[in-house]
Amino acid sequence: MLTLLKIYPQYSQLLHPADLLKSRKLLNSVVVKNDPAIVSLSKKARRIKPPEQALSLSRFKKDGQIHTLVVLEDNGGYLTGIDISAELNRFETNSFDVIKGFTYEEVVKKIYRSTKRITVKYADLLPSVAGNQHLAIGINYAEHGKETGQVKPFMFPKFVKTDPAVHQLSYTKGWLLDHEVELGVVFPSPVCSAADLNHMMVGFLVVNDFTDRATLMRKMDSQNVTGGKGFPDAKSKKGYLPTGPYLVVPKDWRAFVKQLRLHLSVNGTVRQSGDAKDMVWNIDKIIERSLSVKSKRNSYYNDNMVKLFEGNCIPAHSIIMTGTPAGVVFNAPTKGFIFGAVTGYIFTGGFLNAKMHPYILQQYLRKERKNPRYLNPGDRVESSITYLGTINTSVMEQLPETLK
Repeated sequence: MLTLLKIYPQYSQLLHPADLLKSRKLLNSVVVKNDPAIVSLSKKARRIKPPEQALSLSRFKKDGQIHTLVVLEDNGGYLTGIDISAELNRFETNSFDVIKGFTYEEVVKKIYRSTKRITVKYADLLPSVAGNQHLAIGINYAEHGKETGQVKPFMFPKFVKTDPAVHQLSYTKGWLLDHEVELGVVFPSPVCSAADLNHMMVGFLVVNDFTDRATLMRKMDSQNVTGGKGFPDAKSKKGYLPTGPYLVVPKDWRAFVKQLRLHLSVNGTVRQSGDAKDMVWNIDKIIERSLSVKSKRNSYYNDNMVKLFEGNCIPAHSIIMTGTPAGVVFNAPTKGFIFGAVTGYIFTGGFLNAKMHPYILQQYLRKERKNPRYLNPGDRVESSITYLGTINTSVMEQLPETLK
């Protein structure tokens, strides 16, 4: 029976029921629906740091070329700022490449010397970061670890094309669609050592790491969850990585991270709220641990072993998703559910057709399909981080092939 604790390690403490209740109350307190400070956060997220403190860079297309806008104002529908691509005559795919070769101070001087302002609609924005191969950290906030039943961070790749901040996600029947607001980190050049962070610009953005929990439960290794099996499959579906309206490059990135608060609401109700400073692995640790595996094939995707990333250095312009705070839809099965499932496994003959761990997960998957908190067509998700802007996702009915 004790081997079941390998599925959800937090049960190894065998909490007293009163302690378990106390833990749930603590977790519920993370989602405060009527806290004015939290409710108003989406407006605060539209605040832009002045260029001398942080460069807010958005991408848009004009006359067949990709432009980068240095954002000076954001009213939630339009961005106003300097077209730095036009100023420098550089129309690169990645915003970092537009300012490559300039010091931070030189970029700021060019911004303030420009007298021409332009306005770009949110609907015309490209993803703030391009690409389709990224890194992700699971269980990097302690309270999220408690709700999902895991106790330590782990890494896995995510293979999906990025989407813009005005985002429509086409729903597929059978998904258990979950949300995860996360802080994304991007580098202008390959990172081969954690020491590289001391002498390069670092970019930040808000992302939503959408997840199909049904795929995850079917494909995960229940006895080695932190091995990451099933996570790339469950998180790499089309539309599962919208990005914020801008990539923000702070002058002092270590101080900047401490100011960031993550926030997510569904249909106006707050579900997730947390501070980036509370990450279990900070950014230096994430880089250190990611580089420790280098090009080893230790993740699964489409039933094949894959690398966390190619080569010996973390690639430039790929997004590192640093984990999500508590408040996702999925919660670990309770001890009562697990022991009830074990009883059913023994007394209904389940052991004749399946091993115990897969049997329990299948029973829980059946239960989760009745959970109304999973996202469905018609839901609207707002994901934001202070100074990094907001992603607005509309979950849509999947169009028939004949209408696509």
